[in-house]
Amino acid sequence: MREILVIRLSAIGDVIHCTPVASSLKAAWPDCRITWLVGEVAADLVRYNPYVDETIVWSRERFERHLRDFELGRAASLWRELRDSLAGRRYYAVLDVHGLFLTGVIARLAETERRIGLSGTKELNALFMDETAAPVGHHITDRYLGVLRPLGIVPTERRPMLAVPEKAEQAAEALLSELAVPRGGRIAALAPGTTWPAKNWPAALYARTARRLAGDFAVMLCGGSAEAALGREIAAAAGVPVADATGRTGLLELAALFAKASVVVAGDTGPLYMAAAVGTPTVGIFGPTDPARLAPPGEKNAFVVSRQACSFCYRKTCPKGVAVCMSGVNPELVVRQVYRVAGRPRPRVPAAGSGFRGAEPGPGDPAGVRMRK
Repeated sequence: MREILVIRLSAIGDVIHCTPVASSLKAAWPDCRITWLVGEVAADLVRYNPYVDETIVWSRERFERHLRDFELGRAASLWRELRDSLAGRRYYAVLDVHGLFLTGVIARLAETERRIGLSGTKELNALFMDETAAPVGHHITDRYLGVLRPLGIVPTERRPMLAVPEKAEQAAEALLSELAVPRGGRIAALAPGTTWPAKNWPAALYARTARRLAGDFAVMLCGGSAEAALGREIAAAAGVPVADATGRTGLLELAALFAKASVVVAGDTGPLYMAAAVGTPTVGIFGPTDPARLAPPGEKNAFVVSRQACSFCYRKTCPKGVAVCMSGVNPELVVRQVYRVAGRPRPRVPAAGSGFRGAEPGPGDPAGVRMRK
């Protein structure tokens, strides 16, 4: 039996993009045993994955924070915990699908015949690898699947997966009841928060989108505790009934809410990829990052961009002060794609006095909108 160690510590979206590595491994080698080393924040995304046999959880975030604060004893203690977790095991291969100096050092802790990493990484990660592998395609998932090439494995699965346990399903049902979200109807979930200021679509535009969708959908705001104030702002500005679930869920409960939705609207952030991984149609709003490389694939997923000369700069904050690539995305284009991926023919004309009047969509995709094939 081949023992495989996969190293991908974070972040939420990247961990989900990496899940086809595990499913493709199992498809090629059904009797292999996969251990995944993951960070604390994203651990639940891997813990219930049917293709992963064991999860080792280690907090890179706490380790690096201790180093920054010169708490060297605490950092050393965390490092010993990791070393002890890997001790006494011998792996057929270690797959570093993160590509950091830190993960390269971790890979060297593991006893293995082969250490395989990604080509083109930074932080001298390649110095710790026995082999590096080129991507099998342009998408980020294809980059991660490249680590299977040296093993002679042709990827058979590119669809990310996220397993939701029954306990999280029950918690989501209870929250929907508490928020009085109608059952049997269509739910449009909006996840407005991101970790990069430059990726944020303005709250006013989310509010306009909620107002436009409210004629045919129960609109629900979702996100972590960091987005609670943003959720309140959008709900207050929308002028229509909005169920605000921001700050009310953990990752798995959030995934369970997405699984019950008809569509999820979000920027380039973990929740967008969580929604796609549970099979819910998505509409992604992109600006500083390239949707051709990152947006969820498949006909049920769409993305909207407002292309600028400086688009896809990959900067966390806009050097111009205002991310026009995001603020320039028209809510009506987003609404059109919501109806399309959710399978509704056309938006209902807003009621008089709703505060938002949008044009009815015409045939074909408007400029700046693409469906994922």
